[in-house]
Amino acid sequence: MGTTQKLIERYNTFTRRPNLSNRAFQEQIFGSFDRTVGQWLPHDNDAPLLDVACGEGSLLMYLRHRGFTDLQGFDLSPENVAICHQLGLSFVQEGDALRLDDIVERNSKSVVFALDILEHISKEKAAEFVASLWGTVEPGGTLIMQTPNMACVFGQFHRYNDLTHEFCLTEKTARDLCAVASIPDTSVEVLAAWNATTSLGRVREVYLRLLHKLVYLSEDSSRPQVPTKNLLIVARK
Repeated sequence: MGTTQKLIERYNTFTRRPNLSNRAFQEQIFGSFDRTVGQWLPHDNDAPLLDVACGEGSLLMYLRHRGFTDLQGFDLSPENVAICHQLGLSFVQEGDALRLDDIVERNSKSVVFALDILEHISKEKAAEFVASLWGTVEPGGTLIMQTPNMACVFGQFHRYNDLTHEFCLTEKTARDLCAVASIPDTSVEVLAAWNATTSLGRVREVYLRLLHKLVYLSEDSSRPQVPTKNLLIVARK
C-alpha cells in the first residue's frame, strides 16, 4: 500500500483534523462557510445538493443547519465516512471522485460542491474530473470548487502542508483548467475565499491584503488579484 493510500485510509487520524464533535469548531466552521459559500446557496431548501469528497462532513452539517434536505455526499476515506455517520449523516457513502458518473446522475444537482479536492487529483486527470463535475450540474445550477491559491504569499506552505496534494493553481490556471474542461469562460468567476469569523481573523485578512499588494508591486498588469490562501472557483451553468 502506497503513502497516499495509507493516508486516505485514516485521513482524519494522520492529518489530525478537528471535526464537528467539537462545538466551538462547529460554530467557527459554520461562520466560515457563511462567508465563503453562503451567497451561492439556492433559495429552495429542497434543491438537490452534492458534496464531492465531503471529508468529515463539515459542509454537509452546515447545509443541514441552513435547512437543506436533499443532500448527497461521499468520500474516498472510510474513516471520514464513519465520522460522517457518527454525526448523523447516514446517507454519506464511500466513493471515488474520479468515478463520479458511477455515483451521481448527470444534470441532476442544483449545486455541486468540490471543496479542497482538486489539489488531490493528478494534473493529468484534473480536466476530466472538472468536466465530470460540470456535467453533474443541472441547467441553471452552480459548481463551486475551492483549492489552494499558489499566488498567495503563503502558497508554497499550503501546497506542501498535506502529503496527498498533487498540484495547485493560480487564478489564471484555474480559468485555464475550466476552459480545458469545456466550461465557458463567461460562466466562471475566480474569487477570494475570505473566511475569518473573529476580530483577530479579520485583522489578519487586512494584513494579508496589504502584504499581497507589497509582494506583487514589481509585477505588471498580469499580477494576481486574489490574496487568500484558497481560490473559490464558481461556475454557473
